[in-house]
Amino acid sequence: MPNEKDAVIKKFLEKPENFSDLFNGSLFQGKQVLKADMLGDLPGESMISFSDKEGKKVSARRYRDIIRKASGRTTYAVFAVEGQEKTHYAMPVREMVYDALNYATQVKEISDRHRRDKDYRDSSEFLSGLLREDRLAPVITICLYYGTGEWEGPRELYDLLDIPEEYEDMKPFMSNYKVNLVQPTDVDPENFRTDLKLIFSLLAMSSDGMSMRKYIQEHSEEFSHIPYETYDCLRELLHVDKWWKAESKKEKGEVDMCRALEEIAEMARQEGQENGEQMMLIKFVTKKLLKGKQEEEIALELDEDRDTVTRICRAAAKFAPEYDSEAIYREMKKL
Repeated sequence: MPNEKDAVIKKFLEKPENFSDLFNGSLFQGKQVLKADMLGDLPGESMISFSDKEGKKVSARRYRDIIRKASGRTTYAVFAVEGQEKTHYAMPVREMVYDALNYATQVKEISDRHRRDKDYRDSSEFLSGLLREDRLAPVITICLYYGTGEWEGPRELYDLLDIPEEYEDMKPFMSNYKVNLVQPTDVDPENFRTDLKLIFSLLAMSSDGMSMRKYIQEHSEEFSHIPYETYDCLRELLHVDKWWKAESKKEKGEVDMCRALEEIAEMARQEGQENGEQMMLIKFVTKKLLKGKQEEEIALELDEDRDTVTRICRAAAKFAPEYDSEAIYREMKKL
């Protein structure tokens, strides 16, 4: 997690109650499956070494963003979070590798123990590295997406595969991998018991200033005294610059955010209005393009900044001849 947003999320999820609430609220619809007092630390690094056919040593190493071990009555399970500010178009493969490395590490640890104890009962167990009764701890990974737009990437490995028509019958025999994607617009904030409820609620309406303002007013008591880690998360995830200063209550370790959030809501309202005007402009330009008009003609007719029309036309060229306005708008954001 290299940037500031990643760092504050990691700090927020270091609290066991926040980490467990993320899984309970997003995957288990609020059911308290994962308890905070079950959690323990695990190293974020996974590494496996093996020899190739030529006997050369090969190593694979990956670093998890956040990973915890949850102890049950007789064994444990592994829970991990990978944070994403931008869509990752290879996420199914990336997470599959992370999970596979964790399982491979477990196999190696068990195998090393058996080889040390010399308790194999036959050649099959010796070659496998595992006894017949050995089992691995399950690994569950969440992809926590906190970008400003919708996730545009694949949500499972099948979405990433280009399967030729003549091989379609083989699809049921191809292993799939599902990404447990968690993004603000897909979760129900009421399923969360910690400040994740406030965070997901505001992120889901971050471009709707009117709704945000209403939500802040309805929850003014909660926003008037929130912990510093929640304050840091909201400050970074709502894209607020360093001018946002906290009015702190040092004796309680809390922050009063109401006034700052009101200002953010107003910024979001203005941004939403500007985005709406831009969508109207895109639709006008694409209508003219469909009628065969050239860029110069459209600019003259609009009496609009030529640079803006050029950007729209350049983005629109990628989506001809359908000219999907939403797709053009997203493309313009990249230019």
